[in-house]
Amino acid sequence: MKKILVILAFCTVLGCKKDADKTLTSKNWKIESATVTPALTIGNKTNTNYIELMGGGSCIANMMISFSANGTFTSGSNGALCDMIATTDIKTWKRNGDQIILSGSENFPMILKDNKLTQTITTKPIGGIVYTYVYVYKAQSK
Repeated sequence: MKKILVILAFCTVLGCKKDADKTLTSKNWKIESATVTPALTIGNKTNTNYIELMGGGSCIANMMISFSANGTFTSGSNGALCDMIATTDIKTWKRNGDQIILSGSENFPMILKDNKLTQTITTKPIGGIVYTYVYVYKAQSK
């Protein structure tokens, strides 16, 4: 009986991993919100809504991530300026439970929960202030 329960538990874990990977790779992930704490001042605007602060036409406002089953991903935004700063490096991802670890930002994993990916990034002190950015991406059909 114990062997059957162990085998069932093992199969369930593998099934959940495959389901989570399929959820991740079968969707495009579009930025839904970006917040910064404490509030950031750019020009004459001070705000915690980073997208609003940067403007609706900014690269961050149109950011999208797409994951492939082979362990690579692409990220980018639309617009000529955004394309100019894009890299051509191969970017990889791996999953550890509900964490999605992206190459280049291993210290700031994304958290997959339902149809949302959340990433929290903390900066080194800038003028004595540490900024925390929280990016939330929402799943969209490919």
